[in-house]
Amino acid sequence: KYYEDKDGNDIPGDPRVANVLAMNQFVHVYKHRVLGGNLGADVLLPIVAISSSGTFGSPDPAVTSNPAYLSDLTVGPFLQWFDTKLMGRPFFQRVELDFSLPTGQYNKDFIINPGSNLWVIEPYYAFTWFLTPEFSTSWRIHYTYSTKNDDPFAPLGADSVQPGQAFHFNYSFEYEFAKGFRGAVAGYYLSQLTEGEIDGVEGNGTKEQVFAIGPAVHWIVSPNFSMGLKTAFESSVENRPQGNRTTFRWTYKF
Repeated sequence: KYYEDKDGNDIPGDPRVANVLAMNQFVHVYKHRVLGGNLGADVLLPIVAISSSGTFGSPDPAVTSNPAYLSDLTVGPFLQWFDTKLMGRPFFQRVELDFSLPTGQYNKDFIINPGSNLWVIEPYYAFTWFLTPEFSTSWRIHYTYSTKNDDPFAPLGADSVQPGQAFHFNYSFEYEFAKGFRGAVAGYYLSQLTEGEIDGVEGNGTKEQVFAIGPAVHWIVSPNFSMGLKTAFESSVENRPQGNRTTFRWTYKF
């Protein structure tokens, strides 16, 4: 991925970053019900390898990345409804409140780290709606609030940095072409709602934005095992890296 500025233009110095992420997710759904939905718990542990090159302009700072692998642990309770309907069609929905803990590896001498050194609170609502037995759409809608990083990138010379609040969602339109095999058009959108802050002072033109779209496939191998592959191509990017993201996912139900 290469970086874009607040106007969507390339940043001088050809800054680039690439990563390989293994997102380990453990989900448990309880039989106990509240408001008609099943209680559940979600745990996510990311393991990531990051590489980078270039500079943010000329001369430095160089785009440095921490060689560590452990990212921040995320935990969250949720309510899942399996038996609701919308306009007479099956409608599966979920409400979750996630907390990302500053447990990942972090070093203020690097611009890019596996860990963020701050807390993130992220409520979200997700649903899948089957408009026909073959055609469905899935959405996951998030709001993200981050606390301060009180030990930011050292050359910045600041005591604290706080990312702005953001609204973002994932979307997918799926069609079952054969029994257990679904193709889809999928992607995501993010819009930062408030400016980031350095030492309590709001920045100017720091808000991030990105839109992505691409193909996806999902294969239900057995009642307890499924696999999926998707690639998203990014556009309309501001103040963040632009590129593409490919995800392979497998799910096993115990």
